[in-house]
Order: sequence, then C-alpha cells, then structure tokens
Amino acid sequence: MFLLGIFIHIVFLYSIFDIYFKSPIVKNVSPYHPTHEPLTDRLVLFVVDGLRAESFLNYTTMPYLRSVANNQGRWGISNTRVPTESRPGHVAIIAGFYEDPSAVAKGWKENPVDFDSVFNQSSYTWCWGTYDIVDIFTKDPKLEDHIFVQKFDPYDQTYSSDKNTTLLDKWVFLSVEHFFTNAKHNGQLMQQLHSNKIVFFLHLLGTDTAGHTHKPKTQNFLTTLKHVDEGIKDMEKLIRDFYNDDGRTTFLMTADHGMTDWGSHGTGYEHETKTPYVLWGSGVEKIQGEKNIDQETNSMFYEHRFDLNQADLTPLMATFLSIPVPVNSIGQLKPNLMNLTLSNKAKAVYSNSRQLLSQYNQKRLDVEANALSILYNPYKPLDGRKVDELLHFTEMLLKNEEYEQLILFSEEIMNLSLSGLIYYHNYYQTPLLITITMSFLGWITYLLRILMQQSVFTQIDVSNKKYQVTANVYKTVDKSILGLSIFITILSSIIIYGPFVLAQSLPIQYYIYFNLPIFLWYHSLSPIELWIRTFNMFIQRRHFWTLIIGVLCYTIGSIAIGFSFSYRWVLSIPLLGISLWPTFSRFKHNIKPVLYLSWPAGCLLLSIFSFSPVIGKDVFIELVFLGGFLWLLVLLYHVWYIFSPHTDNEHGIRDVMLTIVHMVLLTMALQIIYIQSKRFDHGAPISQVLQTVCWFIGALLPILPLMYTRRMNNRILGIHSSTIIFYLLMSVAHEGLFIVALIFNITCWMYIEFKLLDIGNKEIIDCYFDSDEKSKQKHLTSFERSISSDDFRRAFFFLLYIVLSYFGTGNIDSLNSYEVRWVLCFTTSFKPFLITGLIVMKTLSTQLSVACCFRAIQNLTKAPIGYTHIIVLIYSNIMGLLLLYCVTNTGSWLEIGTSISQFVIVQILTLIIVLINQLAKLLTYVDIFQLLIKLFKNKKKYV
Repeated sequence: MFLLGIFIHIVFLYSIFDIYFKSPIVKNVSPYHPTHEPLTDRLVLFVVDGLRAESFLNYTTMPYLRSVANNQGRWGISNTRVPTESRPGHVAIIAGFYEDPSAVAKGWKENPVDFDSVFNQSSYTWCWGTYDIVDIFTKDPKLEDHIFVQKFDPYDQTYSSDKNTTLLDKWVFLSVEHFFTNAKHNGQLMQQLHSNKIVFFLHLLGTDTAGHTHKPKTQNFLTTLKHVDEGIKDMEKLIRDFYNDDGRTTFLMTADHGMTDWGSHGTGYEHETKTPYVLWGSGVEKIQGEKNIDQETNSMFYEHRFDLNQADLTPLMATFLSIPVPVNSIGQLKPNLMNLTLSNKAKAVYSNSRQLLSQYNQKRLDVEANALSILYNPYKPLDGRKVDELLHFTEMLLKNEEYEQLILFSEEIMNLSLSGLIYYHNYYQTPLLITITMSFLGWITYLLRILMQQSVFTQIDVSNKKYQVTANVYKTVDKSILGLSIFITILSSIIIYGPFVLAQSLPIQYYIYFNLPIFLWYHSLSPIELWIRTFNMFIQRRHFWTLIIGVLCYTIGSIAIGFSFSYRWVLSIPLLGISLWPTFSRFKHNIKPVLYLSWPAGCLLLSIFSFSPVIGKDVFIELVFLGGFLWLLVLLYHVWYIFSPHTDNEHGIRDVMLTIVHMVLLTMALQIIYIQSKRFDHGAPISQVLQTVCWFIGALLPILPLMYTRRMNNRILGIHSSTIIFYLLMSVAHEGLFIVALIFNITCWMYIEFKLLDIGNKEIIDCYFDSDEKSKQKHLTSFERSISSDDFRRAFFFLLYIVLSYFGTGNIDSLNSYEVRWVLCFTTSFKPFLITGLIVMKTLSTQLSVACCFRAIQNLTKAPIGYTHIIVLIYSNIMGLLLLYCVTNTGSWLEIGTSISQFVIVQILTLIIVLINQLAKLLTYVDIFQLLIKLFKNKKKYV
C-alpha cells in the first residue's frame, strides 16, 4: 500500500511536466542563412549579472554607459521571463528561448538538452566569466574549435575573502586585457580576431554578489556598479584601439535578471524582471533632433528608449553579424534599433520569420508523425498547405524586391509561427489533464474503499440461499468490470502505440498516464458488493443527512486549504469554522470555561497571522523577544502550578529540572538574538563564539524532550519548548509570536479532545505515552477500533495545522521571501545548502510539534493510526486535484514557480507526514533515562 501510494504520487508529480512544462526545444530544425549585409564584424556582449533596470536608470553611478545611451546609442528595458535566475537569463539572451522546464530537476543550473545559440552560429566566440555560466554554451565537444573560454570559480576565497565584490569583475577585465596583449604576438589568433562574425562575451558577476551580500541600494553595491562602468569603458577603448577604431564593432550591455531590495531573485517582482540594455557602436540607429527626458528615469532621453523582451536580443545580435538566428529562438527582431536600408531590413525580418516558421513546421511534423490520424486536430491558421503557400509567396516577394509587403508578411508569419508553437507545445494537455484527473478520483475512491473495509464490512450469513443468489450477481458484475477494464486498457495502449506502426509513437510514460485510471477504478469498484452494502447501511442510518453534510464540509475545507497555497488569508476560513467545534459536542459540559473560551480565541488569533505580511522583507526583533517572553511565562506557570504538585518522586523532579534547563536555554537564546541583531544593524562583525553556542543549543534541543518522563503533558511541553527555542533563533519578526500562538492552539486542541472523552475525574497530567510493546503486554488480546466520524475531524485538524505551519507567516514555496538574517545566529557565510537546510528545519520543527500533539490525541482516543493517515491522504489528494488545475506555464516566474512548488508540496505531503509522524513517535515514546537504566542492568547482568 505504501509503495503503491509513493508510485502513484510520483506519477502525479511527473505528469505536470508533460502537461504543462515540456521542453520548448524542437530538434532537427534547419537554420536559415540570411542574405542581408552584416552591420558589424564583431559584437561585444557585456552581461552585468543581477543588474536591475532601476539601479541603472535612477542612479548616476554608471555615468559612462548612461552618457553612451543618451548620445551615441539606444537604451531600454529588457523584460525577462521565467525564472529570474542566471542560467535561464543567459540562455534567453544568447539562445533566444526561455527556460526549459525540464531543467527544474537540475535546479536551473544545467540545461538537459543541447541547444543552438549565437555563439554556435558565429565564426569565433571568446568568453570570460564564471565557470557555471560560460560552460552552458560549450557542452558540445564539436564547438571547441571556435568557442574559447576562460573561467574562474566565484566561490574561491581568492575572489571573495575580503567581501570586495569588485575583484570578481576585475579578474574578467584583466583577463581580456592580457588576451589582447598576447594576441599581438600570436599570428593564428590575430588571423581569427580579424575575421568577421565574431563575438566577445564578458560575464560580470560582481553586481550579483554585491546585491546578495550588501543589498542593491547600499553604497557597496553602487561602488561595484561604478567599477563595472569604468571597466566597460576601458574594454571599449581597448578593443577599439586593437582594431584601429575601424568602426566595425558593436557593443551590447544587458543583464540576465534583476534583484529585489532585499537582495534576492528568482520570482516575478518588477525589480527582478526589468533589466536594462544599452546598444551602441557599428550599425546602431542614432536618434537626431530634439530630445526629452523620460519621466520614469533620472535624466535619460525618452527618444533613445526602446523596450523589448529579453529573447529579442538574440535575433538582434544575429542580425548585426548576419548569421543564422539560433534555431530554437522565439525572439522577434526589432529593426528600429538598427541602421538598415529598406532591402536589408526586409531581408533581416524575412530571415527571422523563416527561422520561426522552420521551427514551427518541424514541431507540427513531429506531432503529426505521432498522432492518430482520425483524432488529429491541426493548427488551422497555419497547416501544412498554408506553410507551403506562404513560403512560395514570400520568396516571390523577395525576388520581386517588394520589400514593404515582405516585411508585413514576415511579421505575420512570425506571429502565426509563435502561436502555432504554443498550440502544438500544449497539444496533449487536455487529454492528459483528463486522464490524471480520473487517476486522482480513482485513487481517492480506492482509499475510501480501504476505509470501508476496515469500518463497515459486516459478517454475512453465507449459508443463506438469498445471499448466495445475490453473491453470484455480485461476482458477475465484478467479472464484467474486469472485462471492461481489460478491453479499455488494450484499446488505450493501441491508440498510444499507433496502429500498424513499427515504432512507439508516444513516450513510455503515456502508457502509465492513460492506463493508471483504469487500474485504480477497477480496484476501487471491486468488489461491488462492498459499495452496495455500504450504501444501504448509510441509507438506513438515522443521521444520514448529517453524514452528507460532514462529507461536504470536509471536501470544501480541503479545497479551502488548497486555495490557501495561493491566498494565505483563506486559511482563516477553516480556522474560524473549527473554532465552533466544541459547541456541537454532547460532552461540551466537561470543558472548563477557560479552556472553552481559549479554543475560539486561539483560532481567531491564528487566523490573524494568515493576513499578516510575508516574513522576509521587514525585521521586528522586538516581536521575537515578545514571543520568547510569553513562552517563559508559560514555563514558569507549568513549573509552579502544574509540575510542583507532582514532584513526589524522582520522575516529577526530573521534569521540573528539565523545564528549568529549557528556561535557561530560552533566556540565552533571546540574549544571543539581541546581541547578534545589534551587531548586524551597526555593521559590526557577528560573534563567532555566539554562533558556536547556537550550534550547541541546536544540537541539545532535540535531545532534551527525550529526557522527560513519558507523562504526556510534560513530554509535549518539552517538545514544544525545544521547537520554540530553535524557531526563535531563526526568527526576525512576527513569526516569533506565530509559533507561540500555534502551539497554544494545538495544546488547547489536545486538552479539549481529552475532556470530550468523558472519562470521569481523570486529568491529562495522569496520562502517559505508552510504548507499543507495553500495550501488548497489558492487553494480550487487543482489538483495533473502527474509524469514526471524529477521526475524520481529527485528521482534518491535523492537515490544517500542517499547512498552517507551512504558510502561516511565509511562503515555503518561494525562497525569494526569505531573509538572510534568518540564519544570522548560526552562520553569516553564503552557503546555499546549509542555509536551505536550516530553513527547512525551521519549517519542519513546527510540523513536528503538530505531529506530536496529534500523536498524543491518537494515544488518548485509541485511534487506528494507519487508517487516520489514509484519511489525511484523501484530504491531501482533494487539494492536489485542485492545484493540478492551478499550475500555470505563463506569466511571471512568481506565478509559474509558485504553482509548481505548491503542487509539488501537496504531492510530497504524504511522505512528509509519514516522516514527521515517525519522528513524533520517537520523540513521544523514547525515554533516554529508561534506556540507560536498561543498558546498565544488562551490563551488570553480564559482569
């Protein structure tokens, strides 16, 4: 069952990449060689990593490039797309297509598919920069004869030991200077450098590193920009002097992505998606006449501005050099930026249109070759016949030198080709969505069938003749379902394979997509007797309509939790709904007034956090201190009023002492947070000693709860205390209050569940976490009780709290929302894996507290744990089905990346729940003192 569930959720997870995110790269596309005259012999490309448009246009720290843009060349905003990361941005600039979604499996660090680029089509290209960028375009060994790279490791201490980010760019500038100096003494290199259609690529990482380290509006960042500006000025002079200022060099400065005010990128905020570009030199269209200031900038001329999409830079560079536009490019040429005659303009635009049409036509042929002819639905505005007609007509216009008409028709061809590419790219989206939806519904139904087998199936008198007749009918129906399932499976396999062909038409995973719903629905509906008898039993129940209302409420609640992944405020709806829960219980008179009022108050308080700002942008350390102070009061209350009356033995004293240790650690943690925060705010060095103390505290926190007795209330308090201390050490604002509110609420939940059991005068302080072995010894014959409606409620509460711990104050699906100061108490080094690990641990720590409380409730109510998890799985699959339709492949990376992350989180939620429940079992059942006593006794026995 567990392995089946893992497999099915892997299929669901993988399916979104076939539905929404297939690779945009079309193979076997032939390049179209342009016939227009080149505007330049060489192109120099500067990519200033992480430079946002605002930093260039509204600051005067790059005076030379601003002067060039205003007087000698053109400038504008290059609008980036998904995601705003280094590799995808460089691919968009140099290869002309946006992110290959299949690269998500490699963390956007490597392209799984080889692709064409401006560098490939050039005669020679020389690259300088960091290894992870320049190596993107040199994977193919065949390119070694004309693409040459010189690279360095940006993580080497040589370039960052003193936090001087200008050293990264200084290396590039010095390397280029040495290259041209050495070229004067190398005849072969001089010959290559004086050929045409060559590219120089300078990758400048300093600004990106400065933005991460110092933030974009700081003086350190602006100093790095000034150094880049001066370096580009020197490089231009160096290259012009080398070529004796022959007027055949074009320069382009742009950025791969921007950056937020808090020094991050990857999503779709405006500062990340708007990057600058400046174009000057040979072939650039110059603006004459009166000039006006652009109101959106600081003294930049409006007439020189021309905005474009990032991918449009690829055909622009290719046109300057008169080389084929890279075959996978979706960029459209902007001839207004170029000093072209009408004939050359028409030929250049025509060349771009032929490249896009060739790409579209190959995509169309690929789909046609794999599609069943009777089901095939072509892209009607540009089917095969129209492609031939357009090619013939445009060639005739070119031959007759009807250039204006040729430009108009070429632009129309480009628009149709791009629309057609999108159509065929998403050709199988609808049938795949239908099959995956049917699989989701089949899997949910199968899980319900398992629950029915556990709780509903009753003993039947098999000797009854009436039953035997009915059983034969049931068997006949089951056989019919089996036969129909086999027939549909064979039919779908034939359609996927393609009739009368010798090769497989569609990828192997399509067999799984189309046959999985058949498999699931067969096993869900069989035996049909179970469903019929279950339905009859529910119909005969007095509270049948109450059951229907409950099913609707849990379904709507699951959908609301699913929507909360996109709209955090929706979490307040189920929270307000569950706040009314105790009022509907027949044992509500057992709940003390204080507890009765605390529950809705806690739910209301938690719902407020779903409206609060996302943690990451603002820092309010005072709220962290307030959260810690409130928990100190809670610990003092427990020691004085709850633990003290039960210190009649060494076990009670042990819990008191451990609680005092937690209080001391919490006090130390708050002092460390205060000191490190003040040091950071004043620019003073962070104390390495205090960071070491934090690591010591962090290592001690998971051990302390295991030293408490298995008294339920005490052990839960120890777990919560460890969670809060670790969470506060990684908090910067109101999440310090959130964790206290969350733990207060789930503790109220545990207390109320205990009171509603109606077990007399027994108090929760008298309850213990008993190990499974101990229970078996006490009850030689143990029976697992059936699933009840209360178990569905408890599972829903548990799922709600798990999701709330994800999205209560932040966005776990977007690392962009995180603040570097989160990990200030543990590290100040830029170590992505360590930082990510700490952030994940921070998130999982809250879920662990929730899981431990849930474990306590299951222990109190004697709930069948495995079946309770199945109920949670049903709710999470309802959420998954909703989020399947919320995944998007258009818009900003904030929208696309978030939709992927949300679907992924729901699919791995089952695995996370299994993991944290096992950890919760460890934290609630293991007693280190008991283990040591047993170990000591065993040693004594064998001595």
